[in-house]
Amino acid sequence: MRCCLFILFFIPAWVFSQKDTIQNIQEVRASDFARIPRKLNSSITQEDILETNPTDVGDIIRKISGANIKSYGGLGGLKTVSMRSLGASHTVLAMDGFSLPQLQTGQVNLGQMQVDNLLSVTAANDNSLNTALPVSMQVSGSSVLIRTFENTFLAAEDTLAIRANAKYGSFGRLDGYLAAKYQPGKLMVSLFAGSRQAQGRYPYSLKNGLQNLTGTRENNDYRDFNWGTVLAAKFNRSSVRIGYRQKEIKQGLPGAVIFYNQTQDERLTTDEKNAFMDYTIWGERFSLRMHASGLLHKLEYRDPDFLNGAGGINTVYNNRSANGGATARLFTEHFTFFGGIEQIAADLTVDDSLFAAPVRFHNYGLLGAIFWWKRIKIKGQLSSQYVSERNNNGENAPDQFRINPFLSIELGKYRKHLRHQIWYKNTFRMPSFNELYYNNVGNNALLPEDAHQVNYGISIVPVERKLDLHIRSNVFYNEVRNKIVAIPTQNLFVWSMQNIGTVRVYGFDAMVDAKWNITSYWKSVLTANYTYQRTLDYTDEDSPTYRNQVAYIPLHTANMDLAFYYKKTGLRVSNYFISERYTLNENVPQNKIDGFIITDVSIFHTFKIGEKHHLRAQGTVKNVFNNSYAYIRSFVMPGTNFLISMSYAFN
Repeated sequence: MRCCLFILFFIPAWVFSQKDTIQNIQEVRASDFARIPRKLNSSITQEDILETNPTDVGDIIRKISGANIKSYGGLGGLKTVSMRSLGASHTVLAMDGFSLPQLQTGQVNLGQMQVDNLLSVTAANDNSLNTALPVSMQVSGSSVLIRTFENTFLAAEDTLAIRANAKYGSFGRLDGYLAAKYQPGKLMVSLFAGSRQAQGRYPYSLKNGLQNLTGTRENNDYRDFNWGTVLAAKFNRSSVRIGYRQKEIKQGLPGAVIFYNQTQDERLTTDEKNAFMDYTIWGERFSLRMHASGLLHKLEYRDPDFLNGAGGINTVYNNRSANGGATARLFTEHFTFFGGIEQIAADLTVDDSLFAAPVRFHNYGLLGAIFWWKRIKIKGQLSSQYVSERNNNGENAPDQFRINPFLSIELGKYRKHLRHQIWYKNTFRMPSFNELYYNNVGNNALLPEDAHQVNYGISIVPVERKLDLHIRSNVFYNEVRNKIVAIPTQNLFVWSMQNIGTVRVYGFDAMVDAKWNITSYWKSVLTANYTYQRTLDYTDEDSPTYRNQVAYIPLHTANMDLAFYYKKTGLRVSNYFISERYTLNENVPQNKIDGFIITDVSIFHTFKIGEKHHLRAQGTVKNVFNNSYAYIRSFVMPGTNFLISMSYAFN
């Protein structure tokens, strides 16, 4: 069985397509070019999310080609993503059109994001997502757009929609989610709440040199509660949304197994409040979106066993940020002109008098145009970023200013559903507050990262009948100057930073999606993707790390999902492969960490009760072959575990 699944891993794939139900402003497009199916981006649909029964958003994004996940445990464990080896801070996440800034650490913890409310997750490296999105997302190295149930309008014929979900799984896992949307006419109101918890005590077996370490993961418990509401109205030519989300998390921080002791009891408490609003107007030739959001993010870190004069550590970090901006578009027969501005103001306060008190103002500007004519599309833009920073408790980091260009050319041929694309972009990202100011680690002289990216992609749909087949591939080259690499030391909260002068990334990815309608009752879906990333340190010819693979960047990653459906019943087998990596930039055997293949199996059935009621039952076994593996050395992941879910939908 294991051998068969490994072979299936490399078979080209079938997938369903899903119509995007989010409110979008339609662009005027010339010629038949727009009729060619767009498959240059990576999108995970709601069906994919439901069927794979992921633990969190990190488990979803790892299925996207070019994505590299760093994971430190099961439910609630820290998970971050870097796209095409650029680093997590080059990726901007947005939820329902609002960016999710995290200036303290520079990276959003995907392990703390629930999945029961998701409609889709879409990633792009080529600035091809909607130009009404915040400017910070359009000028980033890569972007991930998340759409949720509670923040989208219902179809015109519906007035009420309800979603409920309950899950029970290994290691004390218990989840619950409930949401309702009411839309009488032009007004929409939604309420939602969810919780997750797990005691997290899973057994492990990890090889350490010639030793086999076995035990049970301790201090790995997790509990969160989140809730929110959205009030929205949609008129003939405009819409407005006002929303609020709150999240409260309490968790333990297990250390590295190699240093593991049963008395470790570091704790982390997170309290996050997020308010947001936007107003959009559109016409046949013009659209304008104005948006604003505010975030209060509080972290409390406790380590009662830390050896110091105070008898432990109890530190509270308060990260506040306010975001406001506008984007506009003007449409003509062959052109779309677009532009926008955005400003983010953020600060960080710590109850430790020795810690810095930084304040940052980050200003964005963007101007661009898209030209459509017959089978050609050309997009160009110039963006500017100005960062002003002051430290109320120490030396300031220097101000920064950059102008970043982007140029893309696409050629399409409708009859063969063939699309070529070549693009270049330059991006820039500031170091986070922790990288600049963290005690004994931060360096306020740390240089920002500059990235140059070049990509050629081809997408083709050779068959679109009973067998629906989509093929996509990209060849890319990235050069990152002054790259900042973060490597954990004691636990998930304490890091060390290093600045690598120049990193070059040579890469290739390929994806094949297909759906085969075998009969009116039977169908099969197979999706597969593969990514090659050669990420080399070109800083110093005399260094022992010269032309070595950068730490924790795998050379090969791949995904393969195979599903069979009979009426309302389905079986899905998911495989994820990651090759060996190095824990440090010096590629010697003692720094090598083994690669792994993980297989998950899900079976599900949907019961239709009347016209509007749907009940779905699903069982999932994760890590079927009980492989012992780790994304990060000594942070061992769970073995075989199960997850049972029951969900209800009304609309």
